[in-house]
Amino acid sequence: MFVGHYGPALAGPRFAPVPLWALFVAVQFLDYLWGAFIALGIEHVRIEPGFTAMSPFDLYHMPWSHSLVMALVWSAVLGLVWAGIAKRSKLAGGLVIAAAVFSHWLADLLVHVPDLPLWPGGPSVGFGLWDHVMWTLVAEFGVLIAGWLVYMSATRAKNAVGHYGPVIIFALLAVVYWMSHASPPPTNPAVAGPYVIGVYTLLAFLAWLLCDRVREAR
Repeated sequence: MFVGHYGPALAGPRFAPVPLWALFVAVQFLDYLWGAFIALGIEHVRIEPGFTAMSPFDLYHMPWSHSLVMALVWSAVLGLVWAGIAKRSKLAGGLVIAAAVFSHWLADLLVHVPDLPLWPGGPSVGFGLWDHVMWTLVAEFGVLIAGWLVYMSATRAKNAVGHYGPVIIFALLAVVYWMSHASPPPTNPAVAGPYVIGVYTLLAFLAWLLCDRVREAR
């Protein structure tokens, strides 16, 4: 799951005054951790073209970033951090951030083959939608479109840029998704971690630039 993760992020402002950039970080927070853990050698991945129809990554070892128990822990941690730094709606904002973080694990459960541990060292689960191209695309863009529509209904433009910012964000997500499949996979697994961190950070910055600055809650 890639662009589908951003559906819950886009829906988040409907439920609490949390900026979109923070929600973009939250829904990919487990992958931020994964990227760091891969780079540090704490978790491991193999790159095998054709491993699934949609992904060349054999994610055989990621107990600390993507197990169910640790996903719940990281959700609580980031939710508490947001509640501590937010200037208003601390409880609601913290809950929305926590839910956004945990939505990542739930979405991954749909698409991953059984490589998501229930706890570090425990049995792994995954429904394997990545082996079915059409259903993966339906899930990815179905969730993204639903979240985008919620965001558009919950916010309004403050200026001309605000009218087009969410459309640009949607288009950029679609382009990045296409590029991720059209480009050859990295030959060095260690490169994958820093790469995803950079891409997700850029998308969060663009969410701030094209949405947070130019749109407001209705």
